[in-house]
Amino acid sequence: MNEDPTLPLGVYQASRSEAPPASATWGSFTLLARVGFGGFGEVYRAWDPHLQREVALKLLLPGAVTGEAEYEAMLREARALASVRHPNIVSVYGIDRQDGRVGFWTDFVRGKTLWVLIGEQGTFGAREAALIGLDVARALSAVHRAGILHRDIKAENVMREEGGRILLMDFGLSSIPQSQAHIAGTPNYMAPELFEGGQSTVATDIYAMGVLLYYLVSGEYPVKLGRLTASECLARMAQRKPLMDLRPDLPESLLRTVSTAMEMDPSKRFASAGQLANALAESLGAARPEEPAVAAGPLQQLMQARKRIKILASVAVFAGIMAAFAAWQGGLQRLFHLPGKPASVSSATTYDEFQKAQDLLLRSYKNANIAEAIKGFQAVLQADPSFAMAEARLGNAYFIQYRNSHDPNLLDLAKAATDRAMNLDPRLAPPYVTLSRIAAMQGNTALAMEQVQKALDLDPRSAEAYGALGEVYEAEGKQGDAVTAYQKAIDLAPDDWRWPVRLGIEEFGSGNLKEAIAQLQRGVDLAPDNSVAYYDLGIANMQSDRMDEARNDFEASLKIESKPDTYAALGTVLMLNGKYDDAAAMELKSIAINPNDNQVWDNLGVAYQWAENQNERALQAFRKAIELGEAEHAKSSQDPVLLVTLAYDYASIGDSARSRTLARQALALAPASPEVEYRAGEVYEIIGNRADAIPLIARALAAGYRGYEFQRNPKLAALRADPAFESESRKEEEKKK
Repeated sequence: MNEDPTLPLGVYQASRSEAPPASATWGSFTLLARVGFGGFGEVYRAWDPHLQREVALKLLLPGAVTGEAEYEAMLREARALASVRHPNIVSVYGIDRQDGRVGFWTDFVRGKTLWVLIGEQGTFGAREAALIGLDVARALSAVHRAGILHRDIKAENVMREEGGRILLMDFGLSSIPQSQAHIAGTPNYMAPELFEGGQSTVATDIYAMGVLLYYLVSGEYPVKLGRLTASECLARMAQRKPLMDLRPDLPESLLRTVSTAMEMDPSKRFASAGQLANALAESLGAARPEEPAVAAGPLQQLMQARKRIKILASVAVFAGIMAAFAAWQGGLQRLFHLPGKPASVSSATTYDEFQKAQDLLLRSYKNANIAEAIKGFQAVLQADPSFAMAEARLGNAYFIQYRNSHDPNLLDLAKAATDRAMNLDPRLAPPYVTLSRIAAMQGNTALAMEQVQKALDLDPRSAEAYGALGEVYEAEGKQGDAVTAYQKAIDLAPDDWRWPVRLGIEEFGSGNLKEAIAQLQRGVDLAPDNSVAYYDLGIANMQSDRMDEARNDFEASLKIESKPDTYAALGTVLMLNGKYDDAAAMELKSIAINPNDNQVWDNLGVAYQWAENQNERALQAFRKAIELGEAEHAKSSQDPVLLVTLAYDYASIGDSARSRTLARQALALAPASPEVEYRAGEVYEIIGNRADAIPLIARALAAGYRGYEFQRNPKLAALRADPAFESESRKEEEKKK
């Protein structure tokens, strides 16, 4: 078998035959086949009985990890990496020691590495290489923001999966010295300072990115560094061949980007992976000679001006969907973005119908408004089939409906209407906005960024386009950049409720609760009939331990529209305020609307449980929650929150064995989730295992999980008073320092 000795974790080459495993199991994992091996370990296609799925399992060779300190370093890094959520990263699910070997596991994804692709089909063109580099640089930026270095970026560790997504992989060796000289990395990709005894840094990862780009377009390395001494390697690097000599046809901007990334002096390289991504994004414009270059367009200006905001958390609470269209200010020509050309409208009545439909779409937080808007746009197009903007808005309305219902037919209708709008008038920006939002939703952020750039080139003052740009950054997990984009949308359209609501949600996700509340309040003031905005504001106030304000927000939302989620949220606030009977009444109202939500039945059980005089009702509620939760579990065995909720429910009815199994599965699936750790701690306390409960809850609280909930939970009163908990809490706080 001709195996690739550098095959990374998470990869399965579809064209490669598999070898039988050397042994049948590792710990609880069943080893199905070995798909790769190298100097430090082996990669297996394995079966995880806890997750009930195939995974990629990398087993380090015996002796690769020599001491407890080294293993603890790997464990900390694995936890940090597991917290990173990015569409271009294969995340680590878990790490353990069994049978004298350290192993860690990820998704088992099928595809081919860039190294294999170049061997099969030759080098990449400038545009494709820049797009690949852009995805990898954004993934690397997310990793660096989590405080992790990759240390081994190379074509063998970047994969194109069968669906086309680019994935950065194999973070598992980054804590392990890679050679007897204690140099981490692959020689051909290593920065010169590493050969001089320097440490791995962000700059050494940037250098490796430059080598990767060089290799993608040339099929060669700047310098081939085999079995040479460090001084010999440095001497060769100083005489490396410029990329221009191999590919003089490449755009100057791409050549400059590669050269900057590979500067011998680390201080002259890009300061961050984000800066490298910006340079690659700009080079994409130069790689398209058929389109006019924009030296410093709105997107580039935004990228250069964006603030660096530390990501504290990623929480999605927004239930509403943004509609399209910046506020109209005077004249049909401005409305259609066609200076000097009269708009094609068959009559004033047709235009009035368009405006009515547009006004409804701007209030898309009510489902009935979206349906009526679609009817309105269809009527306009029946009267005037050449009305390009009506087609554009119809496409956007279908997309919003799809986001609410997930009916694939609606997505097809959205794309068809958008295509018709572009055929009628290619100079309209809104169709590109809709296409960008579709691509961002599907995880194709490179295409989404391309489409939103086109929209901004066509209409640099489009608040809607900047809103779509924010969604692209959201899809990439870049909250700070999304905040900047939404603020720009607010500046352009200060009277539009959508942008402060979106900005508030991003601030919430970044942990800036005070600013989140201010922006969400502004959104409520601009759209006082928006029940969703009131709901979001209530969530932010509840997370800020402003229970009275949260209660007012949820009650205001319910006056506008009765929704099960809002009743459930109000029940939670009442329960945290000690009003257990009132809380149960709200949960029952939620159940009356949606009786099949296991989480609400769980909430009802907790309300009865905390009341202490409702034990039989609590048991009934928890049993119903288990019935519904197990049905969901059968459909999706990988949801850690569902698993830990089921664990709590089983613990509450006295089934300790099942509860413990589910809690362990949830922790294995999400080892760095404060929510899962906290709920698992509750489970262990209920089943009488306080020794395991204390470290989990202390760690979750130190990570910022709902301290207000912990202090108000009567079932955790004894744990709060336990000196062991106080000691563990101090240890966790010291770790943070």
